[in-house]
Amino acid sequence: MSFNPNQETDPTYKRFVLNTPPDAILKKVGYEDNPHFPATLDDERRYMLKIDPDAYEHVWGGNCRKLSDAVIFKGRFEVTTFDEPGEDVRLFYGADWGFSIDPTALVRCWVDDNILYIDYEAYGIGVEMDELPDLFKTVPGADKRLIKADNARPETISHMKRKGFNIEAAPKWKGCVEDGIAVMKGFERILIHERCRHTAEEFRLYSYKIDKLTEEILPKIEDKHNHCLDAVRYALSSIVKQPNFFDECVMEDYPE
Repeated sequence: MSFNPNQETDPTYKRFVLNTPPDAILKKVGYEDNPHFPATLDDERRYMLKIDPDAYEHVWGGNCRKLSDAVIFKGRFEVTTFDEPGEDVRLFYGADWGFSIDPTALVRCWVDDNILYIDYEAYGIGVEMDELPDLFKTVPGADKRLIKADNARPETISHMKRKGFNIEAAPKWKGCVEDGIAVMKGFERILIHERCRHTAEEFRLYSYKIDKLTEEILPKIEDKHNHCLDAVRYALSSIVKQPNFFDECVMEDYPE
């Protein structure tokens, strides 16, 4: 059998790793054993090692995950597969701009029956300005629908407008991060399509800060593992600012 370690309490890990049977061969295999390991994944590996060595140990080191109550979305999301949205569903698009080694992210999501669905992502590290249109077009409908983007890069928003994208800055206000988290945690469920690998990874790792001396969970959010998550917040900014958004809008307000 082969498997990715998750938690030390998992039955398979306990039986075959912690208590390896005498007639079993145990072999740990990682990215370093892959002779075809691509440069794009190596960039992602180095990026995580730089910003969060603890998470790196699980994602790239193959060690068990260390979950705690500090993980913000613990138990609130599921990575799975699901059907495409219906024609009458309002789609939301959100973008977070990368800078230097930070990744650029675009997500598509929608809400139906108090469930948040996230079904497509575009993700890249070191994406040049002229490469953004092609990256965004990997998300269906991104060149036709309204995109809410991080307002910290107005020159990038202007560039994408010139390339034909319907894109505008998402509003920000004091406490907007916490408000966005509260709205996302307020959904009955969050379903992330299994092809959205980076989004799922961020939902697993996004955490509150922990005091290094007392190990007390602090009411401050770690500023990492949040590029796809921020893109979701920007996409849903209309709902965050106006909780009764769906009661007051009609689909005719949002043409293709």
